[in-house]
Amino acid sequence: MTAAPPLQAGGWASSVTPAVQPSRARRAWSLVGSIALAVLCAFMALAAAGTHGAGESTFAPPVQVLAMVGAFPMLAVSVLLVWRHRIPTVVSGLATALTLIIPTTPLPALIALAAVTAARSGRVRWALVGATYAATMVSFYWDVGSRTSFLALFVGGSEAGTPARHALFWVVPVVAALAVAPFAAFGFSRQVRAERDAAQLGNVTAARNIAALHQEVSIERERQGIARELHDTLAARLSSVSLHAGALELQVGDADDKASAAARAVRESAQHSLDDLRNVVRVLRNPELRMGARNGLLDIGTLVDAATTEGTDIRTQLFVSDAASCDPEVAHACYRIVQEAISNVRRHAPGASLSIDLRGGPETGLTLRTANWLMPETAPASTGGGNGLIGMRERVAIVGGAFEAGPTPEGAFAVVAWLPWHRR
Repeated sequence: MTAAPPLQAGGWASSVTPAVQPSRARRAWSLVGSIALAVLCAFMALAAAGTHGAGESTFAPPVQVLAMVGAFPMLAVSVLLVWRHRIPTVVSGLATALTLIIPTTPLPALIALAAVTAARSGRVRWALVGATYAATMVSFYWDVGSRTSFLALFVGGSEAGTPARHALFWVVPVVAALAVAPFAAFGFSRQVRAERDAAQLGNVTAARNIAALHQEVSIERERQGIARELHDTLAARLSSVSLHAGALELQVGDADDKASAAARAVRESAQHSLDDLRNVVRVLRNPELRMGARNGLLDIGTLVDAATTEGTDIRTQLFVSDAASCDPEVAHACYRIVQEAISNVRRHAPGASLSIDLRGGPETGLTLRTANWLMPETAPASTGGGNGLIGMRERVAIVGGAFEAGPTPEGAFAVVAWLPWHRR
C-alpha cells in the first residue's frame, strides 16, 4: 500500500489578519507638533520672566523674584503640554493656577484649554474656561504694568505710566476674551467632530447589526426549509428502505443465511441513518440544542470492523493515547473523515484496499492518513460531486486543523489530516 504524502510545512499555519494600527507618520507629526508647542511656551515663559524680573522691571523686588522663580514651574508645565491630550484636566489646572499666581505668559494655559475643552464636558469644562479667562486677564494686567508691554506694541508702544498705557487696563478684559475664544472654540469644534464621527460610526454599526439580523433571519428560514425537506423526503425514503429490508429479512428467514444477513445489514444501516437524520433535523429546527451522542475515536474500531464485515478490505493502524480525553468535536470530526474515506473507496474504487493510519495524543494532536489504489479500469459504484472531500476539509477547518487530499505519484489517492487535541 502506498504511503500517504506528507503535509507541507505551511499546511498547518492559519492566516492571521493583522489589526489596523494608527498611522505612525501621523503620530510622529503629532508628537513633533506637541514638542514644538512646548518649546515655544518655554521660550515665552523665559521671556516673561526676563521682562517682569529683570533689573529694569517696574515691579517691586518680591514680584521680580516671583517672576524669576516662577519660570521654573512654567517650564515644567510647558513640558507637560506634550501629554495634554492624555491628562488634559491636570495640565490645564496646573497651567491656569500658575498663570494666576506668577507674572508669566498665558500661552500654556490657552493651549491646555484647547485640549481640555475637547476632552471634557459639563461643569469642569466651563470652570476651566472661566479660570483660563481670569488667568489670561491677570497675565495681561502684568504685561500692561511692565516697562516693556507686548500689548502696548499694538497701540503705538506707549511708555509705562502714560495715560495711553493706563487706558490699556480697561481693554484687557476684551483682549483676554478675544485671546481665549479661539482656543476654546477649537476645543469645542474638536469635540463636536468627535461626537459626529462617533454618531456616524454608531450608524454604521447599527446598519451592520441590522444586516446581520436580516441574514440570521434568512439563514433560519433556510434552515427550517432544509429540515422540512429532509424530514419529508430523505427520512421517508430511509423508512421505506428499512421497512422493505425488514420484510425481505422475514421472508427469506432461514432459507438463505447470506441473503438474510444482507437484508439485516441493510435494515440496520437504514435505521441508523434514519436516527442520525432525525437528530440532524431536530438540531436544524432548534439550533440551541446540541447534537445527541456522537461517535468518536473509540468508535473508529467498530466502524472499521463493520466495513470489513461488509466486504471492504481495510488495513488499519491505530495508535492513540488517552482517546477519551480528546475534544468531542475533534473526535467526531476524525470519525467522520474515516467514515467518508471508507465510503469513497466503496463508491469510486470498489474492490480496492484501504489503509488507515491514525496516531496521536494530547501533546501532538491527531494525524490521520488514508490511502487507496486508484483503479481506473473499475467503474465507480456511484457518482458524486466531490462533496465528501469538501465536507472533510470543512470539518478539519472548523476544529483548527490542516487537510490535504489528492493522487500520489505512485497511483494512489491519499488523504492526510492533522487535528488538534482540543478545538481551537
